[in-house]
Amino acid sequence: MIPSTIYKMSLIYHVLGIVLFMNTLVSGNGFISCWYVEEIPGTATKPKSIQQTPVHLVLTDTSSLTPAPAVIPEEGTLVYYVTDSSGKLRSREFTNCEMTEHLPQEVSLDWARSLTKEEISPPSLGRTWYSMSARDETDGYSVSAVLGPQGEKDDHLAVTLAVYTPSVSQFATFDKPMTIPCGLWRGQQSRFSVEWRHRALGDGTVLYAYDGRLDRVAEAAPDCRMNFTALHSSGDASLTLEKADVRYQGTFLCTVYLPYVRAQRDIQLKVTAVPQVTLLPDPLFGRPDEELTLTCAISHFHPLEISVEFLVRLPGEPHSTLLSGTTLSPHSRNQDGTFSMTASLRINVSAQHHGARYSCRVYHVSSKEGLTRSRTLQVAGISGPSIEDGMYLFVTALILYGIFSLLHKKVVPLFSTSETKEDAKGKAEKKVK
Repeated sequence: MIPSTIYKMSLIYHVLGIVLFMNTLVSGNGFISCWYVEEIPGTATKPKSIQQTPVHLVLTDTSSLTPAPAVIPEEGTLVYYVTDSSGKLRSREFTNCEMTEHLPQEVSLDWARSLTKEEISPPSLGRTWYSMSARDETDGYSVSAVLGPQGEKDDHLAVTLAVYTPSVSQFATFDKPMTIPCGLWRGQQSRFSVEWRHRALGDGTVLYAYDGRLDRVAEAAPDCRMNFTALHSSGDASLTLEKADVRYQGTFLCTVYLPYVRAQRDIQLKVTAVPQVTLLPDPLFGRPDEELTLTCAISHFHPLEISVEFLVRLPGEPHSTLLSGTTLSPHSRNQDGTFSMTASLRINVSAQHHGARYSCRVYHVSSKEGLTRSRTLQVAGISGPSIEDGMYLFVTALILYGIFSLLHKKVVPLFSTSETKEDAKGKAEKKVK
């Protein structure tokens, strides 16, 4: 090979190696595309508005051994270099991300007051802090983080607090124990507090509040608890409910307090109760040309959204056929917060329908495959004695048995008395002789 060609190829490989190294460096650090949201005050001629500015977050090496790659942003894009010691922002491709300015301040709540009892705040609180909220739509993972200043550069930030959940929504089965997940990362900060609130159709209600510095429970609903061992060892701030109740449907807020800063995640809880389904009449019996009403009783389900359909599989047919004409009753609310209702359908009995399989199928979020109840139609006089004929025969036999028993009690004693008198008269005559 020509020497000049060798030099050229080695130069190309060298350049490619540098490019690959830089790509590995950049991909290892990671980027997060975000939006900085701020409120623009109004003027005499212009109302206040919300402004969104694109932000490029560069996740830098936590050991500070690798310099942060220089980023040339597009025009109008902000760039921040973020040290994420929590690891909660890495290895994720967040599809939604927003940043807002965070104002560090004391919290007057009873379970957070001890965090700033000395009233000595660090100088860094006077600089700009940010709150960040990001979500991965692929699996629902979401994290809220507080970004504080790092070093002297305004564009260098560090994760100070992170609160995260595996999903933004969760389903719970009615009347069963459940755990609402929430995790926290607080670095080396030993002072922290955790608060759980429930919000439905009004103001939030505090369900549980724990002062981690004083190791005391400040507020606790009777059926709520936390695992303090897991909380202090691994940052598991999950809330456990003894029984999922309909009243707990709504938004749960997991808030973690550190001195002067806080972060919060919300989880939408949906409580589901599996319907109890009954198909009547049972047994399903009719005479030719008779009109019957199928009733599908559906009770104790939640939430309210539900669909019902009737189907029939005729003798010899491989599949069921959807029937029209279903009538739904208004729903009623039970004392436990669940719902009940009925669905009905009128059918005409014919000899050809003997052995037909009628079904009521209910679709509800609590059951992925739906719930089905079925009955087989028996038509009188089609194939031997019917169930109703058997009932008539049984009643007739019972009546006859009663009549014979009565006759036996009345008639037999009469014959027995006559025979006894004749025997006594014969014995008396023998004695006289």
